[in-house]
Amino acid sequence: MQQHNDLHNRCKYRCAIAMGIVILLSILPLYLISRYAYLSADDFSYLATTAPVWDATHSIGEVVHASASATVQRYFEWQGNFSFIFLTFLHPAAFGQALYGVTPVFVLTIFCAAFLFFCKVVLRNYMGASKVDFWLVSLPLLFLSVQYMYSPVEGLYWHPGAISYTFFYALGLVLLALLLLLIKAERAGMQIVIFALAVFLSIAVGGSNYSTVLLCVLVSLLLAIYCGLQRQRKQTVFLSIIFAILAICLLISMMAPGNALRQSQVGASSIPRGIILALVYGAYSFANATTLPAVVCFLFLIPLLYRLAQGSSFRFSHPLWAMLLLFGLYSSLGAPCFYALGFSIPERNINLIYFSYYLVVLLALFYCLGYLSRQSARLPRLLNALDELCNFYKRRFDTVFIAFCLIFTASCVGVCTITKGVDGSPAVAHLPAGVSAAQSLLNGEAKAFYTEMLERDQLCRSSEERDIVLSPLSAAPYVLAYMDITEDPNDWKNLCMAQYYEKNSITLQQK
Repeated sequence: MQQHNDLHNRCKYRCAIAMGIVILLSILPLYLISRYAYLSADDFSYLATTAPVWDATHSIGEVVHASASATVQRYFEWQGNFSFIFLTFLHPAAFGQALYGVTPVFVLTIFCAAFLFFCKVVLRNYMGASKVDFWLVSLPLLFLSVQYMYSPVEGLYWHPGAISYTFFYALGLVLLALLLLLIKAERAGMQIVIFALAVFLSIAVGGSNYSTVLLCVLVSLLLAIYCGLQRQRKQTVFLSIIFAILAICLLISMMAPGNALRQSQVGASSIPRGIILALVYGAYSFANATTLPAVVCFLFLIPLLYRLAQGSSFRFSHPLWAMLLLFGLYSSLGAPCFYALGFSIPERNINLIYFSYYLVVLLALFYCLGYLSRQSARLPRLLNALDELCNFYKRRFDTVFIAFCLIFTASCVGVCTITKGVDGSPAVAHLPAGVSAAQSLLNGEAKAFYTEMLERDQLCRSSEERDIVLSPLSAAPYVLAYMDITEDPNDWKNLCMAQYYEKNSITLQQK
């Protein structure tokens, strides 16, 4: 029996290593294409403040000071999210436009690390997974989160979207993982260290995008209540402090005078409308994110999660309430935007909702399978079938893994669609982000895009004309191209670009 278990574990380790290599290779093009990322839209507005400071002083301290001053000004004139506004002004390209590609490399790395850290805490510390099972469960979910990101350009390659949403969402995942570790920590020294890190992250996350802050506020409150009911007094105090810090930072951000000025331009806000739309969109996005690759992935994970749930000490006694709670937390990610903007939600915010989908389904599956495992008297046939499936996994995991890889690959191909490109030729849509990036690198589209953007920059800097007319881009890679300027000189994107280059107007050449 022991020999059989050792063979089974070695087989799983080999499969996990193979999975890790494939996922690393799939992410590699997303790193390689970062060198071709370029400024667009709001980038010009932020850099108009900090880039001249660097050009004049070559002092990092002066750039940081300028970013802080601009953040305070924005707080009173436009927006209260002090953390992400500061980092959006503190732009890598302020120190040279060639550094713009630093953002996607940095954000993608932080997101992957944070996602895996959160999964590690949940799977290893709470579900009791072994190291190999942790990798087998978390790596496919990471693949889906990155490769099927709703908008890769807003999530990674456009600095204001990547930093203000994806980066701070990743910090939120780290914060929530630390809070979960805090509950489990027994040594006083470890509790203090985790608490100190959580306080720092709470302040940073508290001034970030409202979706991430709201989620962290709700989860920290629920964890504090849970620890109170479990009579974990020290953890209750720690978690209550974290909740208070997050709530205070959120209130400071929300009460910014600039928010009122900005809201007056987009229309009246409404709490009931925000809640209703968030729940409706939560249901829609949940269904929309349940793609064929996601279904195949979770079907593969069911036996692994069932064994973990079967051996768990949790009672799993309230499945309905647990599902409602998870759906409520999931839907809360859309509430701030719907509250402020009505029926509008930016794609960088949708990214966060889709990231959360995979984690919510993981938790929901674990709970539901745990509930089923406690129903041996009521559902003997179903549980016998699940036990047989788990035993088959143990006997023939290599076969199961190969079959999963083939079916998962087929499902990824199956969700792709053939459309018409800009020039009328056939084009493939709904590719995984890494495949799309690799395609743009191989066919020269990414390099052509970057070259044309550099030519625009050179023209705007060298021309003595005060009114600049630029040619339309001939290349627009899916993962790189964000909002381009238009033929209207009063378009906000055109105005931002004109401000940056100190021109009267910049427009796109009429077709």
